[in-house]
Amino acid sequence: MGNQTIWLTGSSGFIGRCVAAELRAHGHTVLCFSNAGIGDRATESQGGRHPLNFLDAKNIREQVARFGVPDAFIHLAWGDMAAPETEKHLDENVRAGNTLIDTLYEAGLKTFVFIGSMNEYGARVGALREDMPPEGRMTNYALGKVKVTEHGYARAAALNRVFLHIRSFYVFGAGQRKGSLINDLHEAIEAGREVSLGPCEHYRDFIHVSDVAQGIRRLLPMEKSTTVNLGSGSVIQVKEYVKIFWAQLGGDPATLKFGARPMRANEPEQPKSYADLTRLKQLTGWTPSLTLEQGIAKTVEDLGKR
Repeated sequence: MGNQTIWLTGSSGFIGRCVAAELRAHGHTVLCFSNAGIGDRATESQGGRHPLNFLDAKNIREQVARFGVPDAFIHLAWGDMAAPETEKHLDENVRAGNTLIDTLYEAGLKTFVFIGSMNEYGARVGALREDMPPEGRMTNYALGKVKVTEHGYARAAALNRVFLHIRSFYVFGAGQRKGSLINDLHEAIEAGREVSLGPCEHYRDFIHVSDVAQGIRRLLPMEKSTTVNLGSGSVIQVKEYVKIFWAQLGGDPATLKFGARPMRANEPEQPKSYADLTRLKQLTGWTPSLTLEQGIAKTVEDLGKR
C-alpha cells in the first residue's frame, strides 16, 4: 500500500497519538479532526487538528470539499469513555458515527475504519472469535459500538464500500488519561507512597499501544468489510499485571494494597477472556510482537521521559 491520505478522529487521545505517528512513519498523510468544543471555537485549525462537527453532514461535506475525499477514515473518537453507562453512548456517539459513515460514503470514501471494543462480547469467557455473539450484560458503551457497527456494515454493503471494524482489547502504554491504573502506579512510585487498589481479581487481555497502532495500519488495505480482533491473544489477572508493572518501576511489593478500594459501580464485566487472533493473522500475516513484559518495560521507559 503506497502513500495514502487518511483522516483520523481522536488524534489527541492516548491511542490516536500513536496511530497518527505510526501512519506518518510509514509515509501516509494524516489529517487529524476534532469534534471537541466545536460550537465554541473558530473554524480554523488548531494545534494541528481540524474542527469537524461529527453530527453535521453539511460541515463534513465542507471539509471534503476543502481537503478532498480521503483514502481511508479512522474513527477513534468516542465521548464519555470513562463512564460506560451514560446515555451519550446510545445517543450522541451513535448519531455521530452514523452521520460520519453516511456522509463520507456518499462523498466517495472507500474505507471507513471503526474502532470498537472487546466489551462488545459482553461476559463471554475463553477465546473470543469475531463471529461470536455477545453474552450477559452489555454496557451502554458496548451497545453504542454495536449500533454503529451494524449501521456501518449495512451502508457499506448498500454502497459497495469497505467497513473495517476493529475490536481492540485492553490497551496500555505511557500517555493514558489521568486516573488510569498506570498513571496511579507511576505517580505513587514518584511520590514514594503506598498504592490503594481495588481487588484486581478480574482478567484482561492487555496489548501495548504500539502494537495497536501497527495492527490498525496493517489492516488498512482490506478490500472487504470485516470485524477483526486486536489483542495480545493471552490473558492475565490484573493483580499479576500490577505486580509486574510495580516491580519494573522498582516498587516494594508490600506497598501494593489490594482491596483497599471497592470496585467502581457499574464496572463492565471482565471475565477470563482473550482475543482469538486467527483472523488477524490470516488477513495480515502478523500478530502483535511485544510480550506483556516487553510492553511494560517500554511503558516504564516512556514514562521516564515525560
